[in-house]
Amino acid sequence: MSTDHTAPSADLSRRNLLHLALAGGGLLFAVAIPSSAMASGKVAKKAVQYQDSPKGKSRCDNCRQWQAPAACKLVDGPISPAGWCMIYAPVPKA
Repeated sequence: MSTDHTAPSADLSRRNLLHLALAGGGLLFAVAIPSSAMASGKVAKKAVQYQDSPKGKSRCDNCRQWQAPAACKLVDGPISPAGWCMIYAPVPKA
């Protein structure tokens, strides 16, 4: 009698690999947020690579998250109208 014991495949599907990458990225993002920013419901500038200068035409004062005169709905601390971060979302044109 022969018994065929097949071991589970060590190969990861693309879907599983993507899920692992997203989970790891979320973990890194959560670790990068200081507790004071978490208490306010906002993320730290460093976590979103905030800079005080624009990136081309992309600037905080034409982002959906902008709150005049110097704040953001999502990023903690004072924000320059001419700043930029990686969660920039342009205001849709009417």
